[in-house]
Amino acid sequence: MKKILSLFAAGALLFAACCKDATETPTKSITFDCSGDWVQNTKDLTANGSSMTDVWVFDYVDNTLVQTIHQYDNTAADFGSPSLNLSFGTHTLYFVASRGLMPTLNTTARTITWVKPYDTFHKALTLTVSNSTGSQAVTLERVVAKLKMTINDAIAEGTSQFLVTPAIWYYGLDYTDGSPTASASNQAITISCPSNYVGESGKFLTVFTFSSSAQWQTNVTLAASNGTSTISLVSINNVPIQRNRSTEYSGNLFTNNGSSTLTLNDTWGDPITGTW
Repeated sequence: MKKILSLFAAGALLFAACCKDATETPTKSITFDCSGDWVQNTKDLTANGSSMTDVWVFDYVDNTLVQTIHQYDNTAADFGSPSLNLSFGTHTLYFVASRGLMPTLNTTARTITWVKPYDTFHKALTLTVSNSTGSQAVTLERVVAKLKMTINDAIAEGTSQFLVTPAIWYYGLDYTDGSPTASASNQAITISCPSNYVGESGKFLTVFTFSSSAQWQTNVTLAASNGTSTISLVSINNVPIQRNRSTEYSGNLFTNNGSSTLTLNDTWGDPITGTW
């Protein structure tokens, strides 16, 4: 009798195991190639000659985050080519590649915020995973605008830093749709002045903001400082800003000639490219 009960129990366990295997959702490992250049056998994800420093992938199923991948070593062989183990079915994937400084991720708000924004790219992708799904090539599109200010006159003695203060600036993005977040009012962006720039003319400063595709305007002040007090300051009103466009100003900062030049450059360069 004891032997019969043991055999019955073993059969029940085997049946349960078979049922469990039958109900498990199959998965497949998918590699997403975000493109880039090969440098010394290492994937170097670059835009306009500057390497990205962070890559994120957010995997959502039925509007629920199921996994996050963050690559932050841009010397790693798989940087820019993250692999995800995805269950069969439909996934919504959000990709972000950036070289911004000191990012903070908030998955509850679905945002990433940087202490200082730099070039950043984004892509949303809906993918139905099955046994036949192979590796995917993904094109990320630029979600920032650039403001470039060229100082035509010679940089004055004692200048150690510049302060760029926009009336409105955006330091983050919603990683689901790429829209700008984390707005700040009159927050100074500090840029160090190398000592060999003193006495030189034609030097330029560049700052980045997250932006929508629609053009908007902000006022900006540019100041030169010795670290404790302002040496010279100029105000620029109604500066046009737009995603994937470079707004370029030039003029005198230390000697007032009463004029400045504005150029809106819409040929900033190509995004990180690929096809899917």
